[in-house]
Order: sequence, then C-alpha cells, then structure tokens
Amino acid sequence: MTLDLLRHGEPEGGRLYRGNLLDDPLTKKGWQQMQASTLNKHWDFIATSPMIRCQAFAQHLSQTLHIEMQIFESLKEIGFGNWQGKNAQQIGQQTVDQFKQNPVDNQPSGAENLYAFQARVLDVFTQITQDNAVQSVLIVAHAGVIRAIKSHLLHLPIEKMFTIEVISASCERFKI
Repeated sequence: MTLDLLRHGEPEGGRLYRGNLLDDPLTKKGWQQMQASTLNKHWDFIATSPMIRCQAFAQHLSQTLHIEMQIFESLKEIGFGNWQGKNAQQIGQQTVDQFKQNPVDNQPSGAENLYAFQARVLDVFTQITQDNAVQSVLIVAHAGVIRAIKSHLLHLPIEKMFTIEVISASCERFKI
C-alpha cells in the first residue's frame, strides 16, 4: 500500500499551538501550498481530520478527483492544554524547547497525554490502512498526528516525536 501524509497548509492567524480546539481556516497561501503538494497525484481513499484546516482541502480533493473521503475524529491534533492559541514567543522558547526534548515530563498544563494521543492516532491509522481494497491512501492531518504516524513507521519512541520536522503542506510518501 502507498501512504501519503499531508500536513495542512498555512492557517489564518499565523504560527500558533492550535491543538484540537482552535479551528482556523487556511489562508490563500495555505490552499496554494496544499495544491502544489498534491499536484498530479491520485489516491484510492482520503482520510482527514475534522478540523477545517484539513477537512476543507480534503473535501476539495475528494470532489475534484472523485475520490472517496472519510472524516476521522481521531485524526484531530494533539491537545496542547493552556498553550492552545499561543505562539512560541508567548509561551517562552526555552519552555517550548524543553517540551520538544521531553514531551512526557514537560507537557503543557491540561495537555492531552502523549501516550493516549499516540493510541488514538495509531488505532485509526490501523483501521485506515487495513482496508485490503485500497491500494493508496492520503491522510490529511496535523503535524502532531503525522509525527505520531511517522514515529510508528520509523520505529521511533513516541517521546522523540517532536524531533521530527513536519513543514506546512508537506506530503510524504511511504510504502507500507
């Protein structure tokens, strides 16, 4: 099976820890980024986060390319607790860096448990990829979701997921 992981493009409001609560739409640039990343590609199935910054583009692709699409609640971004809606400067770069190096011991107050997040994402990932009728899948999601999936595929401990760079509108292909 071919698996492509597409991160949403630039959302309105700039770079923030949006998490699973803030639901900002894509900017015009964000749409252009995602269109460029998916140009001349085709899939049998599209799975998407319900967040508008993912779902709107997935819906567009589904309708334009006539590809079946399904929304999965479990593909929502990780909950960042009291960081949601803030940028790295407001949080403090040192605090953000400590979190990225050790997200288990330095998670934001009220944040979703990293292991619960991983279980949620990998449960739906398994469900999506075990459909034997599907040869190619596009998952449209968030940096955290993509990091959790990539950690699994690359056999990295989930505690290291924030060391994986996932740029806006990146589309990475895997053979699984």
